[in-house]
Amino acid sequence: NKQAGLSTQLPLALRTGRYVVGYNRAIDSIVHMRSKCIIVASNCPKMMRSRLEYYCVLANHVPVKFYEGNNNDLMVLSGLKHRASVISILDQGEAEIIAAEAKR
Repeated sequence: NKQAGLSTQLPLALRTGRYVVGYNRAIDSIVHMRSKCIIVASNCPKMMRSRLEYYCVLANHVPVKFYEGNNNDLMVLSGLKHRASVISILDQGEAEIIAAEAKR
């Protein structure tokens, strides 16, 4: 189950790796080729989601993972103190969010 994998691996990635939270910081990390993976909540606005996907394709096909929960669920799962629709993984640490063949 992909979602169960994301639910267990995302907190590990946030504990052991590096990440940025928020739409603008995620776009910045994609443009500067620092992002390894983008996590998007289900209730992220459609325009923001499509712009993220567009930039990810331009930036050497950065993988986009869609989290089934909303931004509140993503906040609770990641242990953040504020709601987040977008998380950009810069370094996944010990987690296995990005498949080995997709690593850049």
